[in-house]
Amino acid sequence: MPTLEVATAQAMADLGQRLGSILGPGDLVCLIGELGAGKTTLTQGIAAGLGIERPVTSPTFVTIKPYARPGGDLYHVDLYRVNDPLYLDEQGVLQELDRGALAIVEWAERADGLEDYDPLTILIEVAALGRVVQISGSLTWQERLEWLR
Repeated sequence: MPTLEVATAQAMADLGQRLGSILGPGDLVCLIGELGAGKTTLTQGIAAGLGIERPVTSPTFVTIKPYARPGGDLYHVDLYRVNDPLYLDEQGVLQELDRGALAIVEWAERADGLEDYDPLTILIEVAALGRVVQISGSLTWQERLEWLR
């Protein structure tokens, strides 16, 4: 899977929008990166690609924000303040994936059991001139993201 250099916040949002356009029911996107890396900006772009017009903001304090959309709601989750690795299961987010929802989980490395949902994992690292974005996933994801190469 590719490693991309993303120079600006707008370029991160554009990448997210392209990713959002290929997501489907049951998809799980795991975002990993330090504070300020651009996880929420990428999520805002993904939401735009999914056709969500409502403003998307960080769910750091509420931890989970649902966004209604035709074809399956989007759950935007932030685990920064969560110390329970089973939180997503306990809050019903994983069950919503089984029902066709989509989920984007920031600080996904704090959760257990996500590998069972064939996640697309995106690591965002702060670089001297922007961000370095490493995208990884199963063979199925590689085929779906062929346009990134």
